[in-house]
Amino acid sequence: MAKAHEIRDLTEEELAKKERDTKEELFNIRIQVATQQNSNYSRIKELKKDISRINTIKRERDLGSRS
Repeated sequence: MAKAHEIRDLTEEELAKKERDTKEELFNIRIQVATQQNSNYSRIKELKKDISRINTIKRERDLGSRS
C-alpha cells in the first residue's frame, strides 16, 4: 500500500503509470476472485484506497496549479 507522501514525490508520468498499474492489478484480482483462484479480498480494498489516494493527489495538483 502506497503512502500519500510517497505518491506526492512522483512525477506526473510516474503518477499516471502507477494509476494504470494499480487499476490493472485491481482488475486482475477481481477476475481471480470471480473464478475462485484467489480469495484475498483485503487486497481489493487496499488497491481501491491506493487509487483514491492517487486521484486525490492529482486533484490537489490540479487545484494548486490554478492558484
